[in-house]
Amino acid sequence: MPDPLTADYLRKTQQIIASVPAGPWEAIGNDFGGEPCGVGPISFLETASEDQAAVVAFVGHAREALPRYVGEVSRQRAHIRALENRLRRLEQGQGGDRHVR
Repeated sequence: MPDPLTADYLRKTQQIIASVPAGPWEAIGNDFGGEPCGVGPISFLETASEDQAAVVAFVGHAREALPRYVGEVSRQRAHIRALENRLRRLEQGQGGDRHVR
């Protein structure tokens, strides 16, 4: 699982997201059957303005950031489950005074 997110990483992600143009972003088909052009996972990207660099930065960051955010959601859910279990034990009078991390 990826490392926990830092405040700096969250700020960096927010700045990248704020810099991209609003969607939706449409794929532009080629002249040979309408499929998007290219040779790779991200083969061609075009926007209607000078925001192209921001979109490229966003796409590049998303490939690394999405797994980190999914990992963070998993960690948070596990922590919430542990706290809910501790609260349930406390409410039932079964202790639950152990420290939950």
